[in-house]
Amino acid sequence: MDMEMEKTLSSLRSRHIKAFFVENAEEGKQKILSLIPQGAVVGLGDSTAVRQLGVTRALQEKGVTVWNPFEMTSIEARDKAHHEATLCDVFLTGTNALTQDGRLVNVDAVGNRVSGIVWGHPLSIVVVGKNKIVKDLDTAFDRIRNIIAPNHFRIRSVELGGRKRNVPCVVTGECGDCRATDRGCNVFTIIEGKPYRTDLHVVIVNEDIGLGWD
Repeated sequence: MDMEMEKTLSSLRSRHIKAFFVENAEEGKQKILSLIPQGAVVGLGDSTAVRQLGVTRALQEKGVTVWNPFEMTSIEARDKAHHEATLCDVFLTGTNALTQDGRLVNVDAVGNRVSGIVWGHPLSIVVVGKNKIVKDLDTAFDRIRNIIAPNHFRIRSVELGGRKRNVPCVVTGECGDCRATDRGCNVFTIIEGKPYRTDLHVVIVNEDIGLGWD
């Protein structure tokens, strides 16, 4: 484990956030599965990292009830799943950036993911690839605005053929702090410490996972 990783883990723990280090995606999956109590209902926030680890399928194969809004085909079912996912036993998602001094930085279009991390259930689990660790808040916001968000919207709307987002960053690749109705960067959050009523666990995987480009 390098000094940067040790510093990040120590910083999280100093903020009363339980931090775990694993070497690879498979170990990450097994660690997450071990943290979820038997019989718990699990809600998901949109996360490429969670999908890459295969956690959702593993939970479903174990018979765990999983509220996954992103498997729903109708708006009504998706809205219900979003509600249930943020008011259950365990919330599972990723993060946009983790600073070396232990702060979790996120942006959300709707707000369900960022609110789900801190409220509505006794346990939150956040999975983080080593590529999401950044030096400080300035670096975190720069990555989110000019790397993560533009690529996320472009991939979903152009490469995957999803709903077209009429936002400048899809074309320019850079944040213009737009006022478009399709703007996806609506809610920014910085988690400075453990929420009073939620145990926050962070699992850091020593691999590049999730949406994160150099």
